[in-house]
Amino acid sequence: MRQTTLFVAALMMFATMSNAASAMKLPIILDTDIGSDIDDAFALALILQSPELELLGVTTASGDTQARARLAAKMLWEAGRPNIPVAAGEPGKPLPIDQCRWADGFTSPAMTSVKAVDFLKGQFARRPGEITLVPIGPLTNVAALLKSYPDIAKKIRRIVMMGGSVALGYKPNSPPDPEYNIAADAAAAQVVFKSGIPILMAPLDATAMLQLEATARHRVFTHLTPLTNALTILYHLWNSETPTLFDPMAVAMLVDPSLCQSKPLAIEVDDKGFTRVLEGEPPNATVALKTDPKKFLDFYLARVAP
Repeated sequence: MRQTTLFVAALMMFATMSNAASAMKLPIILDTDIGSDIDDAFALALILQSPELELLGVTTASGDTQARARLAAKMLWEAGRPNIPVAAGEPGKPLPIDQCRWADGFTSPAMTSVKAVDFLKGQFARRPGEITLVPIGPLTNVAALLKSYPDIAKKIRRIVMMGGSVALGYKPNSPPDPEYNIAADAAAAQVVFKSGIPILMAPLDATAMLQLEATARHRVFTHLTPLTNALTILYHLWNSETPTLFDPMAVAMLVDPSLCQSKPLAIEVDDKGFTRVLEGEPPNATVALKTDPKKFLDFYLARVAP
């Protein structure tokens, strides 16, 4: 009898510890245009290798969103996370998506027929004030969500995004550029930045210098897990040489905000996709302005290819 009691007590303690660990995780939803540039896949890999994060789902934006959804779902499958739902957004104009060939014909029960906007609405309504939205592509789905369901904004804990350009552009020491994620749907970005939702923003100022050079790539591609094997295949389908890990910085800031020096700023998006600082206005975003590339890459590699 005493052994049974001890066994039951141990089970209850384990369940309590498991529940506590789950409660400590940060619930997030990734909104991505995975399949064009390679950094989205590297960002999803970082999420899957970060025990602090609870990935509730993935939504896809821009171009052939169904093909992007298949790609995300196959990465989740390869990583042993086949039950995370993936919802496609409304399709847009055709774009290069060579990486999506890897997932041609792939099917998974996780690929829901629910539209991305409705999936997002359901998740935020179910857990109001708890979930962080992580957009690392054009903000089309996010703006559509806010337009379709205006009251949902107050149920989103915050937005942690890659996008924009404040003081620096794509090239070293260059002036600000219309960064792709913002400029690809500037009207959507305007809606998001006017929404009142707390925003943590990783612009080009803290991401354009994050190149994954040959030695680091070798470490990832020879790690030989199903997840890094997927990255290897997608890298070769991408068919360029040196990835810049723009999007993974937004994910990294969720886990370790100290990776960047950030500042509250009032950001306005113009019609060309520039993210302008409005002096003297109340801040609507916390903006990452500087980072140490080596510190970031050490952080990334320690998780994805330890």
